[in-house]
Amino acid sequence: MNNLNLSVVILSFNTKDITSRCLSKLKIAKEYCEGRLKNKIQTIVLDNGSQDGTAQMIKSDFPWVKLIISKENLGFSKGNNLAMKQVKNPFVLLLNSDVYLEEESLYKAMAYFRVNLNCDVLGARLNYATGVLQLSAGGLPNPLNIISWIFGLRGFHPKAKKYFSKAHPVGWVMGAFFMLKKEVFDKTGGFDENLFMHMEEIEWCKRINDHKFQVWYVPQVSVVHLHGASTNFDLTASFLNELKGIKYYLLKHYRAYYLPVKLFLVFGLILRVIAFSILGKTKRARVYMEGLKVI
Repeated sequence: MNNLNLSVVILSFNTKDITSRCLSKLKIAKEYCEGRLKNKIQTIVLDNGSQDGTAQMIKSDFPWVKLIISKENLGFSKGNNLAMKQVKNPFVLLLNSDVYLEEESLYKAMAYFRVNLNCDVLGARLNYATGVLQLSAGGLPNPLNIISWIFGLRGFHPKAKKYFSKAHPVGWVMGAFFMLKKEVFDKTGGFDENLFMHMEEIEWCKRINDHKFQVWYVPQVSVVHLHGASTNFDLTASFLNELKGIKYYLLKHYRAYYLPVKLFLVFGLILRVIAFSILGKTKRARVYMEGLKVI
C-alpha cells in the first residue's frame, strides 16, 4: 500500500471556537503524519450555514483548508456525502468539529491501515474531555438487540471495558472519527441522506458489512470527543433522533419485524416514563413520552 494520501472532512455548524480548536489540533497531527509517512493530507471543511462567523474565521486563520460554504444546514449525512464526492485521495477521515486529535492520531491510523489490509473502516478510541472512555462501537442492530436496548440492557451498545481494550472487527463505529478507504464510499454510496443526524453511521455500516468490507475499532488511535458540543449539548434531541433513526433502520433492513419490535419499544418507553416520573426526573420522563410519538 504505497499511496497513503488522506482527505480530512469536517462539518461545522455554529461551532466557531470549537472548530478553530479542532483545526489547530489537526494541523499538528497533520504535520506529524506527513513528516513520517511522507503522505499528503488535505483538509476540507463544509460549513453548514453557520451564522457565527465560522467561515470567515477559517478563511483568515486557516488558509490551508479547502472551505465549502452551504447556505443551509445540510445535516451530517448529506454534508459529508457532498464533501466526499470531491475527494480524490484513497483515504478519507470524517472528523467531528468537536473532536481534538492527539499529535500521533493520524499517523497511527494510517499506519494501521498499512499493517492490517483487512481494515476498510477504522474507528478510534473516543475519550471525554475528562479522559473517561466513550462507548463508541458495537454490533449491528437487529430486532432482538434493539428490544434489549430499549429495556436498558446491552443491546447494540456494548458497555464492557474489555470490548474497547483491543483492536477487533465490529459492526459499527461512531461517526465522530470515521476513517475509511475511499473505495468503500464509491461502492456503497455513503450515508443514507434520509437520516439527517443520528444512526446514520450505523445504517451505513450495515451496508458496508453487506458489501463484505470490514469495520475495525482500534483503541491505539485515541482522540478527545467533547460529545454533544456540535449539537449544543442537546441530548434530548439526540435521543429522539436516535429513536427516529432506529425506526428508519428497522423499516429499511427489517421491515417484516417492525410491528412486533414497535410493541416492545412502546412498552419500554412507557416503563421509562413511569420509572423516571417516580424518581422525580420529570424532564427525562417527558423525553420518553415524546419518544412514543416518534416510534
